[in-house]
Amino acid sequence: MDKICNVPVAVPSAPDLILDLLVAHGGTLTSQALCRAGALMGIGESTLRVGLTRLASDGKIGRGERGSYRLNRAGPALSRAVDDWQHKQAQAIAWQGDWLAVHDAGVPRADKTAWRHHGLALTLRGFAALRPGLHIRPDNLAGGLAAERTQLEALGLSAQALVFRLADLDAAAQAASRKLWDVRSLTADCRRLQTGLERSEKRLRTQPLEVAVRESLLLGRAVIAHLIRDPLLPAELMSPEPRAALLVATQRYQGKALQLWRQWLAQP
Repeated sequence: MDKICNVPVAVPSAPDLILDLLVAHGGTLTSQALCRAGALMGIGESTLRVGLTRLASDGKIGRGERGSYRLNRAGPALSRAVDDWQHKQAQAIAWQGDWLAVHDAGVPRADKTAWRHHGLALTLRGFAALRPGLHIRPDNLAGGLAAERTQLEALGLSAQALVFRLADLDAAAQAASRKLWDVRSLTADCRRLQTGLERSEKRLRTQPLEVAVRESLLLGRAVIAHLIRDPLLPAELMSPEPRAALLVATQRYQGKALQLWRQWLAQP
């Protein structure tokens, strides 16, 4: 794994690259443009076209006219979560001290793919393990229990898991619950990523266009991956300022990166 401005970055797979570009672009891109982008990342044309076919068959992207593609915004929930990273902050509401919980001790592990999707759903929604088989998060998201159950199920939570509200914990359990998230690390990550964006933003002005385009995509997707997985903890557990500052920096950076990509894609 490489680093850009002290931020670890990884070259995306063909499907991930396609989704990243369609999310960032917001419109349609031709297969020719996507293949050019793949070549920039070291991904062969045949591999990228296989990725296009797979994403289309999975309903994650849609085909347009003359070999163009667009993000399917009514597609799988994971794709929508990636697409909606800029608005995730708006989900947070005031916390009254209760918790949302998932009990999955009875969920079978034999189907490794289903179990992986189950775990990813918990991670993306900010749950942490309080006890073996019991995962919780603060009840501070818009829509409460009903909305959270819907989100988890859409992301792949097992139908055999129980999703419920947890209240009236004793003092020891409440104290333990508040310490489940490494707030110091989350805060440090926000600040490190923000610094990386700011340093890269200065570098983009002087780099060759092809180099700037590649750097902006690799760094941007690393930061957005962090924002997507941010647990949106309430202010009582973590100051919202580092996350809010990172979001502003990311939006500014992505705006400039998109200009670079459009400029590069417009070249013959």
